[in-house]
Amino acid sequence: MPPSPDAVLAVVLAVALGLVGVPVGRATGRVVPLFVRHDPGPDGGSGPPPPACPHCGAGIPFLRWLPVPRSAGLLRRGRCPSCRATIPVSTTTVRATAAAFAVIGATTGMGLGLAGHSWVALAALLFFGALGAVLSVIDIRVHRLPDVLVLRSYPVALSLVLGGALAAAYVGGPADRLASPEIPPADALTALAGLGGVAGGVSGALVGMAGLAAFYGLLWFIYPAGMGWGDVKLSGMLGLYLGWQSLSSVISGTFLAFLLSSAVGLTLMALGRATRKTQLPFGPFMIIGALAVVLVGDPLPLII
Repeated sequence: MPPSPDAVLAVVLAVALGLVGVPVGRATGRVVPLFVRHDPGPDGGSGPPPPACPHCGAGIPFLRWLPVPRSAGLLRRGRCPSCRATIPVSTTTVRATAAAFAVIGATTGMGLGLAGHSWVALAALLFFGALGAVLSVIDIRVHRLPDVLVLRSYPVALSLVLGGALAAAYVGGPADRLASPEIPPADALTALAGLGGVAGGVSGALVGMAGLAAFYGLLWFIYPAGMGWGDVKLSGMLGLYLGWQSLSSVISGTFLAFLLSSAVGLTLMALGRATRKTQLPFGPFMIIGALAVVLVGDPLPLII
């Protein structure tokens, strides 16, 4: 029995985007060594040090509104703009980015989650995948979610999410083009329904962003030792993506993050590699939980 067109498209996109993820991961992987661990004292002290060359210690400035170093040579050739030494590539970031891109491609081809019906949504998820991979590696390595990556990603994420909400209604995407190569012109009622879908997607994204940031902010206020401020800053972006899909997705993605964190913590304790006082970086669980829900879909309506 020949494979269905969706299966073929899923395999093609998974392989193609997985290969694209390799050079993307090599570029973003050069950012990982720029950040070192910061353990503030009891009085808080100064904030974490800015990104710097691991060889000479010279600061590496980033673009004002983008999570990208100003030095183009750093990303292309991997050389510090000050001492010209080669900054190593995080191979873990390369593998994580390629894997994330491949999974995004597979779910897009199958028409799951957000990406199947909007090309801009696919771009938004690829950005999320690349950013999530590098943030996860940094958080695991030095227990930090740097502001220059998290906060400067908001303008990009907002633009892509708002554009994706519009494109889903009026442009279509991979799944639509495969299923119907000739898309008929929309009539007035279809256009009006599409406008309602755009408004719902935009409002859901903004409400999800504000609501999840407020929830994590409350957790940080109640118990600062159990929640990093970087997690709070990241939560708004995750809420943006989850709320774009549906408000119930915000609940599902958040619950999945805590579930994964608990499962990994209990497993490490059972293996004798952690104790109850061991602090695990929570950022990767937040990212994986959110990405899983926006890629595969919200399971909450099926459970309730």
